[in-house]
Amino acid sequence: MRIFVRRILAAIEIARLSVAFGAVANVWLMILLARGDERLAELPIATRPLWQVLAAGAMVAIGFLAFGAALNDLLDAKHDRAFAPQRPLPAGSLPPRRAMQIAAIALCTGLLGALAFGNAAVIAGFGVAATALIYDAFAKHVPAIGILLAGAATALSMLVPRVDTPTLAPVWLAMSQTMGIGLLAYILGEKRPKLSTRSIAAGTVAWLAASAGLFALEASHNGGEVCVGFPATQLAIPAAAVVLGGIAGSWKLRKARGPRANDRILRYGSLWKSLVAAAWLFAAGMPREGAWIAGIAVALFALVAIVREAAPQIAEPVSWRS
Repeated sequence: MRIFVRRILAAIEIARLSVAFGAVANVWLMILLARGDERLAELPIATRPLWQVLAAGAMVAIGFLAFGAALNDLLDAKHDRAFAPQRPLPAGSLPPRRAMQIAAIALCTGLLGALAFGNAAVIAGFGVAATALIYDAFAKHVPAIGILLAGAATALSMLVPRVDTPTLAPVWLAMSQTMGIGLLAYILGEKRPKLSTRSIAAGTVAWLAASAGLFALEASHNGGEVCVGFPATQLAIPAAAVVLGGIAGSWKLRKARGPRANDRILRYGSLWKSLVAAAWLFAAGMPREGAWIAGIAVALFALVAIVREAAPQIAEPVSWRS
């Protein structure tokens, strides 16, 4: 029983399920915005039951996130044996073949979820998988490219439910959040090679180019306008969520350094993404939907914190000696 519990906890860690709701919240955000757009009222994303499209969206978000995460751990197993021996694979909590199986099942889950949104969504899903594969194979070792691809994977996963969505401002913000969290994790995690001035400049130029491309595409869909569907005064809500979340995260992570910092950054980053997604829904006039996404995010964050404290005791109960 003890071995079974350890393996379950290891599988959750490899698949990054504890931080998956940030990705789920972003995909759900795009689904709910599409269902509230009168221009898309006759499309399957708006006519199918809400629970079906939300379930499919969760499969997309969790599937592709778990695929990239498990593949990352599998490819980094040799490196982790030397630099992160506490990770599940080098620690022996889970055999490498299980990580491969998790990656395969996760990829199938993501593509099956995309199938519910049509052929274009499946093609976009393959794009997400290819981006994750390129990132894991070599791009993560080139900071400027790796951080950009992480942001691109976030943006593509949000576009899976509706590839030609006219609402791209939330996609841009989520992409920027992912890149910012990735940059912070790279610096505070003290990863190698260190970021050079050239890498930072290249990453900034890439982010600006991607941002310009997204806003140009949104303008082409909306007659030259951007942020359509969000009253100008309401845009302060997601902006405030970004600023307040950034301030709170900076305070909580002020002393975090080294490999352990990466885990904290991912957990707080997931909560931050979820709350910003909820803020977009408040700004779009969907307070009920925003409230339950925020509520789920906070509840899951608290649950993960409790499990993290209890997990060592669950996996290795204290034994008494007479």
